[in-house]
Order: sequence, then structure tokens, then C-alpha cells
Amino acid sequence: MVTKKTTQDLVGERPTPETLSSMERTPISIIMDNVRSLDNVGLLFRLCETARLKKLYLTGYTGHPRIDNDERPKALIARHEHRIAKTAVYALPYQPWEYIEDPLPLTQQLKSEGNAIVSLEQTSGSVPYHHLDAKQYTLPLVIIVGHERQGVRQELLDLSDHVVEIPILGLGNSHNVALSTSIVLYHLLEKKGLL
Repeated sequence: MVTKKTTQDLVGERPTPETLSSMERTPISIIMDNVRSLDNVGLLFRLCETARLKKLYLTGYTGHPRIDNDERPKALIARHEHRIAKTAVYALPYQPWEYIEDPLPLTQQLKSEGNAIVSLEQTSGSVPYHHLDAKQYTLPLVIIVGHERQGVRQELLDLSDHVVEIPILGLGNSHNVALSTSIVLYHLLEKKGLL
């Protein structure tokens, strides 16, 4: 008979925070650019932490937790931290992240350091995410996701090695940002033998 694992069982299978800090991180980072939804930001924190990703970059006007010398109004900082933490659950202190206003120099730098750049966007030249083989998904790698309606900026698409999309079978135009990132990330982890 199959039995559900308890929370205690699940916690026992995870590394301790001390062990986690010394573990090698998955050589994948994510850039979120101009994402409006704080729920999506929190969900991406949680996704990145569960996959032990190298880094989460929050860029443009994407909401973010408090940073050093934060000049935003205190009420805004508190609102962002509360809303992000609600969906991130436990992940904020354990997922390396950084806020950088302009993603273009960041993307150029990451590319010059040998990272493959994969944007998740529907374009005239995008391919279904599962059509790229393991050799095309080279590591280290950066996944770029953008604004919920406007998508990834053209300047970032121009820097991308690959632009992938998720096939849509129903009436909707697209999936949610966090859901889309999850689908592509876990496909990529499987293709690279990282699961």
C-alpha cells in the first residue's frame, strides 16, 4: 500500500541549512525582467531554491525584498517582502539573489562568462522547448523570463542563444510566468541529467 510522506519525513530527506550552504549549486540562473506579480517573484524564489539554482536576478521594475541602501518607501518594501515571502514560503534566506536595475549589461556579462542564454518567449523564430536536445542546452545557462503581457524585451531576445516557447493547445495565449519557468527548468534539468 502506498502511504503519504509526512512533513517530518520530507524534512528528514532535505539537507540542513548548514549543509545546503556548502553544496554545489546547479549551474543555471534565472533573470526575471519587469515582472509585475509579486506572487510570481515569490514562486520563482521557491522554484530556484528547490532546484538549488546558482542565482536569481530580479531586474527592471520586478518587485524584490529589501536591499542595502534601499531607497523605496518603507511601506512598499514591507508590502513587497510580505507578498514575496508568502509564496516563497521558506526560500528567501536560502536562494542567492540580486536586484539589478538594467538586465542588458548583466546579460552581456553572463554571456561573456560562458553562460548560454535561453529566453522563454513566443516569437516568429522560437522553438518548442522540448525540441532542443541536451547538447543545445549547454551549461552554465541563464533562463530569461519577462513581463506577463509584454514578454521578454527585444534587446534581451537579441542576446539569446535560443528562444523557446511552450506549445499552447487551448484558447489561452500563454502560461503564467512561474509555471512556464517551472516547465522549462525541469525539462532542462532532466535533459542534463541533473535530477
